[in-house]
Amino acid sequence: MEWKPEANAGPSPPGGSEAVPSDSARWMAAISYILFVCVFTLVRSRKDPFVRFHASQGFLLFIAECCALAAAAVLGLTIGRITIVGLVVVGLFELVTALAALALSVVGFVKALFGELWNMPFLGEYRDRVPGFHFREG
Repeated sequence: MEWKPEANAGPSPPGGSEAVPSDSARWMAAISYILFVCVFTLVRSRKDPFVRFHASQGFLLFIAECCALAAAAVLGLTIGRITIVGLVVVGLFELVTALAALALSVVGFVKALFGELWNMPFLGEYRDRVPGFHFREG
């Protein structure tokens, strides 16, 4: 299988490499969609633009999940105090955000595992703004 950017994937990785990513790079990119593991893959993605591409999106998804968790907590402490309506509203919010995060994580995991670039909806356009967590060697 050859590594080719999709039409909606945005620019090709820096350096213009169209080479097939290695198995370890594909697995590293795939696990970056698992909760906080994206922080570790951002550290390791210094040399591989394919891993950096997916690790940045995984990190943005993790930040979005944290914000949704905070919003659910606020909703639970405010609207959730209303007997029936509050529980329904908070429950639906938590269900929808959890399913959306799970779906994005699974799709990103599979796309990275197959060596494809995939621009995540809503968050993918901010991928280039994620700073790298690179430590100085020396």
